[in-house]
Amino acid sequence: MSDVRAYETLIGKLDQFIRKYYKNQMIRGAIYSAGLIVGTYLLIALLEYVGRFNIAMRTFLFYSFIITAAYVLGRFFVLPLLRMWRLGKVLSYEQAAAIIGRHFPNVQDKLINTLQLRHVEASGATDSLMEAAINQKIAALKPVPFTSAIDLRQNRRYLKYALPPIGVVLILLFAAPSVLTKPTDRLIRHGQIIAE
Repeated sequence: MSDVRAYETLIGKLDQFIRKYYKNQMIRGAIYSAGLIVGTYLLIALLEYVGRFNIAMRTFLFYSFIITAAYVLGRFFVLPLLRMWRLGKVLSYEQAAAIIGRHFPNVQDKLINTLQLRHVEASGATDSLMEAAINQKIAALKPVPFTSAIDLRQNRRYLKYALPPIGVVLILLFAAPSVLTKPTDRLIRHGQIIAE
């Protein structure tokens, strides 16, 4: 394999790692978002159920929920999704190398050195010794599966943030649906005078 192809293969492996890194953040963000949005909805619906607020307060609660939901989805889900597509500020190869190095300690220095040597070589200061050093480091890194540094299954532990509010909503929908449906209807029609 030529020197250029070997380096491109290394960069391809780093790109795969970066995509998986953001996919992991996206999954975790979806779990956080579900928990926060459903929990906020539950809190606002129960407040409205107990308080039967006026138009101004219902309007405030309605838009507070919309803004909170938009922020949470944007921060925890959409932002990692955009970064996975390489839009916005994305992990550099050096930052990815540092993360990989935490999982494979024997790899970190080789990976960072390879990237640094390649930058020096790209600037024109190259010699056969440097080229040989780069090739040797790339060969040593070739068998390391960078993407295995991220285990998507570990996101299961974050379900504890989403399942309780979702569980409460489901229980209320089956046991006492009016506790959620009536306040939700009043909140949706927040600008109307509702006589009950």
